[in-house]
Amino acid sequence: MKRFFLLLLFFIAAQSLCSASEVTLEELLDKAGRDNPQIAAAKERYEASKARIPQASALDDPRVDFKYDNMIPRMANMDAEDPGVMRTFGISQEVPFPTKLLLRAQIAAKESQIVYAQFKEKENEIVSRVKGLFSELAWIYKAIDIVRENKILLEQLEKAASARFSLNKVSQQDVLKAQLEIAKMDNELIMLEQKRQVSQAKLNILLNNDPSEELGRPYIREDAAFSISLQQLNSAAKKYRRELEAFRLAVDRGRKTLSLAKQGYLPDFMFRYERMERSSALKEWAGMVGITIPLWFWQKQNFNVKEMKHELKTMEAMYRDKENEVLLEVKDFYAQLEAMGKLAELFRTAYLPQADQSLKAALSGYESAQTDFLNVLDSVRMLLDFKLDYYRTLIDFAIAQADLERAVGRDIEVVRGEQK
Repeated sequence: MKRFFLLLLFFIAAQSLCSASEVTLEELLDKAGRDNPQIAAAKERYEASKARIPQASALDDPRVDFKYDNMIPRMANMDAEDPGVMRTFGISQEVPFPTKLLLRAQIAAKESQIVYAQFKEKENEIVSRVKGLFSELAWIYKAIDIVRENKILLEQLEKAASARFSLNKVSQQDVLKAQLEIAKMDNELIMLEQKRQVSQAKLNILLNNDPSEELGRPYIREDAAFSISLQQLNSAAKKYRRELEAFRLAVDRGRKTLSLAKQGYLPDFMFRYERMERSSALKEWAGMVGITIPLWFWQKQNFNVKEMKHELKTMEAMYRDKENEVLLEVKDFYAQLEAMGKLAELFRTAYLPQADQSLKAALSGYESAQTDFLNVLDSVRMLLDFKLDYYRTLIDFAIAQADLERAVGRDIEVVRGEQK
């Protein structure tokens, strides 16, 4: 019997093996970057925005006219035997004031830069979601391992209780309690498998895979330490966060739009050339230059400038609000990282060793009939809960780090390296 309990103590520290092949985060991130439909759509929107830049600086299409006039020549040559037919060919082109075309191109370029920033922000968002689901899936695999390990331990305890019951050393209640705990482990494994399939399906969707495709087992890092200051992260967020950059570019676009509105007071031009023919004898031409006069400026241009000023102030306020929102996100996820890191250290150095010792003491006490079976089961449950909470903390740390990197717009290790 003593040998049997030594085997039980071995099972407490044993790590179960999983037959699933391993998959790395780098592999999934690479595939998401290539195949994710949301990233592809954002990239196409950017390509479309680039095509609008040359259109913004292009002139309007010229207008070509042809006039066939048989009435005026006859009226002017009533006595002529053959007054002929007047044919007029004309072409005209409207030309905005030159600086207006330049500003339109600059505005279109700013809009394209905004779309590019949104495209990169979408990439950051997908990367963060892949990291989060990867970590979630890693925890589920680890939880399955821990529950299976505990189930094996409980099965051994059930056998020990059955053996003692057959010798009339314990009541049948100990056997029934062990069997009930084993049934709970089976239920937990069923629920964990359901969660595994759902998390894997969500990850497959981000990778543009079939939702039922098996991805393999993610690797879980048992490292919850980081060394970077909040000030460094705030500075990096202001510099690298793409969504914040998009708002900053929108402010620049607002300034360009205001300049264009002010140029509404400047005239536009119209050029026209005409050639007239009659009976192949008369061939004359005429040219014309026209300008627009912003005569109703107090109703149109004045209010357009006023509108653009308010739009610019709106964008500046939205930029400041977005900057505050980003800094709040950085602070939030930074605080989560600090808390999860400290909690993981407590689990590793205090809670888990204490729960392990408690179970060993309970097993020894049960072997020597100094404690009851319920105390052993409580110790088993406590160790199970602490193990699950420990790895849940590690995963929450990894998820918070992924969220922090999305809020900053850059990998934390890269930021640390740049600011050394």
